[in-house]
Amino acid sequence: MRKKVIAVVVAVAFGAGVGALLGYGPLLKYKTEGVLSMEMGTAEYKRFAELANDTTTVSQYMTVAPPPEVKSENLNRLVRDVARGDWHKPVPKVSRADAKELPDILLQLEQEREKNTERERDRDLNRGREAERKPPVTVYLGLRLTYTAAEPQQVAQVASWLGDYFKDVATREAVREQVSRWTADNRQFSDRALERKLKFEFDIQQAQKRATALKAIVAAYPDAARRDSQQVVDVRKDNEKFMSPMSQLVGAESEIIDIRERLQKLDREIEQQSFVKSLVLEAEAAANKAQSGSDSVRQLSGVITETSKKVKTEAEREKLLSLAADLSQISARFLSQAQFVAKPSVPSQPERPTPRMVIVLGGLLAGFLAAVFLWRRLLIRLLWRDEDEKT
Repeated sequence: MRKKVIAVVVAVAFGAGVGALLGYGPLLKYKTEGVLSMEMGTAEYKRFAELANDTTTVSQYMTVAPPPEVKSENLNRLVRDVARGDWHKPVPKVSRADAKELPDILLQLEQEREKNTERERDRDLNRGREAERKPPVTVYLGLRLTYTAAEPQQVAQVASWLGDYFKDVATREAVREQVSRWTADNRQFSDRALERKLKFEFDIQQAQKRATALKAIVAAYPDAARRDSQQVVDVRKDNEKFMSPMSQLVGAESEIIDIRERLQKLDREIEQQSFVKSLVLEAEAAANKAQSGSDSVRQLSGVITETSKKVKTEAEREKLLSLAADLSQISARFLSQAQFVAKPSVPSQPERPTPRMVIVLGGLLAGFLAAVFLWRRLLIRLLWRDEDEKT
């Protein structure tokens, strides 16, 4: 009996030793969290997340900005951790708990406002190249970043590095999308510019012919022209037949002035798009050559700076400043304004199960198995006795 008790004690000690090896070895994990402020729409977050979880993207960023305190043999593990995609979660503007606490009328007003903003944005984009491009409706306020590793100091540093990595991915994708938009606008404008110019010239010819005919009518009836003193606000095809010839003449002359103004704006746009055509091609090459998001911003800034030396007219300068403003907005949004509102901290306690828990569980499990093995015959007899008594 005494030998069996000693054997159980030895098994407990052995199990505790194995638990110590596991608890302070592969099972030792520290976890940290941080919240990165970065306003995004749903489609934006999905696009950024897919790129950030790509192994090629993270490997390329590691060559530009290696993670601190991570040994070379652990980089592949970090790449696998990033590829799993469980290190980031979006932070919505209105959570489920907030939705329960807020009155339904406030939520309805907020949703209606966002829908109206989205409709206005789509309408502006459909008006043509001159329409103002508004940012997408903000659904997420930022990201919640988490990371787990064996060393607490390394955990905090890698979590901060992951925040910088996501910002860089977002910047690079936003720059790529902006360059694609510039290219599409330039090509679409080139395809439609001649058509629009011919249409304006035809409209001017038609208005001039109508004005000439109306002048002949007014000259033929001078008394009617002198009696006509009403103000002309708008002359449209559906109401011009109810107006006097003099009012129609004023409307035709005003239409000629309006069309000529639009034709001048079109000529100015043609000049601007012709000027930036080579810049757009250089911007595409620079964006494809960039190794990171911040590098893509630097590359495009360099292209814009070089192109500014070739500016000859105010129209060209205006267009170049517009492109520079687009790039500056991306840089400010994803590189400057995106910051940690809750910076990842160094954890003071390991994640459960803690090493002490693993040691205790290992000792108890080993002692229990040893006791079952040593007293197996007694346990079998007790089980058989219970069966006999039941029968």
